[in-house]
Amino acid sequence: MPEYKGVCHCGATEWTVEIPEEKHILCHCGACKLMGGGEFTLNQIIPKSNFHLTKGDLKVYSYKGDSGNSVDCFMCPNCASSPYHHQHVMGENTIVIRTGLLKGSDKWGKPAAEIYDKDRASWLPQTGEASFPEVPPS
Repeated sequence: MPEYKGVCHCGATEWTVEIPEEKHILCHCGACKLMGGGEFTLNQIIPKSNFHLTKGDLKVYSYKGDSGNSVDCFMCPNCASSPYHHQHVMGENTIVIRTGLLKGSDKWGKPAAEIYDKDRASWLPQTGEASFPEVPPS
């Protein structure tokens, strides 16, 4: 399984992550837009055991997601770069990694899917291979 290194903006926090597939999921949800400061974030759902903090610490910010369950966003306490978040609705052993912060992930190609496409900016074309108004059916 390929391993990638991530680093926050200020360099105080570093991590490695094993990625099962080199694919991005592009998210247009309101929370990602507000916390990421852009029109989308690039993500992938992985087992929590695939994430390894190698330098620094993470602080947590929690909010209530669309499901009504908590979402914990983990970030560098200095610069607020967020390597991952944990959506409690997905279970305790699953996290959503921010693939855009991984060195080399820019070579993965276009996203495999887009979620919360209903909130995509009107000027932004669909780029994912699949598109879902909210989240894909499970």
